[in-house]
Formats: sequence, structure tokens, C-alpha cells
Amino acid sequence: MHARPLPTGSDWASDRLRFIETNIFLYVITAHPEFGPVARRILERIDSGEQAMTSSLATAEVCAWLEYHKRKTEVETFLKAIESYPTLRKSETTYGDEQRAQELEHAHPRLEFFDRVYLAQMERLKLTEIYSNDRAFDRVKGIKRIFQ
Repeated sequence: MHARPLPTGSDWASDRLRFIETNIFLYVITAHPEFGPVARRILERIDSGEQAMTSSLATAEVCAWLEYHKRKTEVETFLKAIESYPTLRKSETTYGDEQRAQELEHAHPRLEFFDRVYLAQMERLKLTEIYSNDRAFDRVKGIKRIFQ
């Protein structure tokens, strides 16, 4: 399976991108009875052309979850699925993002470290919307959480 070419230039205006955090993928993978249908609709919109972004940290978290839950054989399938979305941009997580996440702890103590890394990435990439059902993001000024 080959990934389709990604848009370039102004097609990737960051104010139009929504960040996708780990749980969106996990709700689909696990067919979560409550959150799975919403997460699936989110990924279907992206498959239909909605622009979005995730990070190497989010994909690594999913792969680690699969291995931990003895589903290692699904890692390759997951990574191929991620590559198949034509408008899903992937951002590398940097050590600077992790450092910034630690700095954000005081301002956002209800966010776990990985969530603060996502917040740091969003800050760096100038993204203001996140697909997540984690209500702790609702307390972050300038960030709009979307789960529908």
C-alpha cells in the first residue's frame, strides 16, 4: 500500500489543521462502545479529505499500547493505516517539545505529561484545535477541544 501524495504550500495552513491525540486512534482500534463511534467518524472525515495532524509521539503511544496488550502483530497494520490518510500530516516530536511540556506543568497540572507534549507541539506548530475527549484540554486558553 502506498500513501497518496500530501498537499503542499498553502494547502497546509496550520489554522485549518486539527491535532489528533492518541485516544482517537485507540477508541477505533478497541471498538470502544461509548467513544469508538465518534472517533471513527473523526477518522472517516479525515479519510474524506479533512486536514489534520498527529505526531510521532501519538503513533508511538498507540504502537506501545498494542505491544503491551499482546497485539504486536497489529502495529504494522496501524502504521500502514496512518500512512493511508491523504490529508493526515505527521509531525516529529522533539526534545524541545518535551522540555516545553515540563514548563507547562505548572500552568496545566491536570494534563498528563504526554498531553502537555501534545500541547507544546500544538503551540510550536500554531495549532489551536485538538480532537480529544480529554476535558482537561478545555481549561487550556486558546485551545478548542473537539470530540464529535
